Amino acid sequence: MKKQINVSLLDDTQLDDTIKKTLDCTFPLPEAVQNAQKKAFLKIRTLAAEKEEKNLEKDADIIAEKLQRKKNFQKIRKVFFRGFAGAGVAAAALFCVYIANPAVSAQIPVTEHIFEGLGDSLEFAGDYTNLAEPVKKSGAEIESITANGTTLTLSEVYCNETALYLSLILHSEEKIPETYLDENGKPVVEIQGLIDFDFDSEGAVNWYEGGDTFIDGAMVDDYTYAGVIRFDMGQYFAYKGTGTNVPENFPLKLSISQIFGTKLVDTRPEMPWELKQKYESAMREHGLGLTDEDYEQFTEEQKDIEHQLFNDMWNAYYEIYPERQQYPNKYDNWMMDGPWEFEFEVARNNKDIIRKDINDIDENGLGIISATRTPVEVTIEMPQNLDYFAVILDANGTLMDSNAAGCQNTASINGYDTSKIYVYICDYIEYMDELKGYWWSPDYEEKAKEKSFQQLLDERSLYHREILFDE
Repeated sequence: MKKQINVSLLDDTQLDDTIKKTLDCTFPLPEAVQNAQKKAFLKIRTLAAEKEEKNLEKDADIIAEKLQRKKNFQKIRKVFFRGFAGAGVAAAALFCVYIANPAVSAQIPVTEHIFEGLGDSLEFAGDYTNLAEPVKKSGAEIESITANGTTLTLSEVYCNETALYLSLILHSEEKIPETYLDENGKPVVEIQGLIDFDFDSEGAVNWYEGGDTFIDGAMVDDYTYAGVIRFDMGQYFAYKGTGTNVPENFPLKLSISQIFGTKLVDTRPEMPWELKQKYESAMREHGLGLTDEDYEQFTEEQKDIEHQLFNDMWNAYYEIYPERQQYPNKYDNWMMDGPWEFEFEVARNNKDIIRKDINDIDENGLGIISATRTPVEVTIEMPQNLDYFAVILDANGTLMDSNAAGCQNTASINGYDTSKIYVYICDYIEYMDELKGYWWSPDYEEKAKEKSFQQLLDERSLYHREILFDE
């Protein structure tokens, strides 16, 4: 997190306090910003009105290609730097995923009810109509704070026992810089900040201790971005070991210090020629070639030598450019500095939540403590062990996209039949290196005629359990 530096320009501390209190206040929005928001909301509502029913069927070939890129990322990155041969090709392989396409965001409708407008484009999509409430403080709806030319507006909040979701709108006086898109076509925009719950004794904690730093959303126009941030309550409690339950009502403080995105244009300093030369000379001294074909022929001992020389080169690079080791940094990211300080009330919403207490743990510590289904997600609680990976299949045996974090394993239920689910616990390395590739392979449909992914997991998993939600 960027260190905040407060510099006093006056000796009169009382005057300093007055100035600070004034600057920390939430001011009425300037008329220009209000007009911009009204126009944005109008455009959003228009887009929402024109929204057509989406085809939720996933293209298996595209998904397989996406997963293969992820699987090969480390190898691509290594080839990119090894000997600096073919660097342009590797860069294209890494960056082609993120080419900005304004048409993508234009197709994602947003409304003044942001959850509803973003709809199925959200990672945790669902019908938030009767779930989310307007953000309120002392009965007043929607807070807006302007800092350094950027206005942040909190719109809606939805909180249950597993997660807190908060929708927001970012409006900048200047155009929001062009930003890389992820593999799902979404701008890579993130936050840094602190969150403070009044019902525990932790005080303010870093958002990343339970929150996803990415703002899951879309560009409304060149100056406006709308999205949703998520804080995993279960992960937070597990991480802290507090075992605290979410109360029915509680005040919440949220301090966002910075909003940043990944630059579309690469401005990172190149590896200095003298460091490249030193690396290549050392490789030749050890009788090692510099091409990809040479590397494939290396013995394990030669690979160890190359890895050490490679690391030495990059350690020297980071001594010259220490900022590159920070995230975010001025080379990789554009940044908008706050702070944006919010305080508001939250009401827990237990509508349509089903929790199953399983408490099935074997002598090896494998098993499930509980399973919870909310209107937007399903969460498996299990003993924390990074040697294992939990796999969740829906009632049809379809792999549910999940995001394992510590002892909490969560998947969106959008598009899945969660009347019941199947949970498999696998050896982490075996699953990542072997098992998951079976599902994502381009010819899976053909292979499934002989053996389905679920049958493979039945054979290879260390633990499995069927959990019935709709009885």
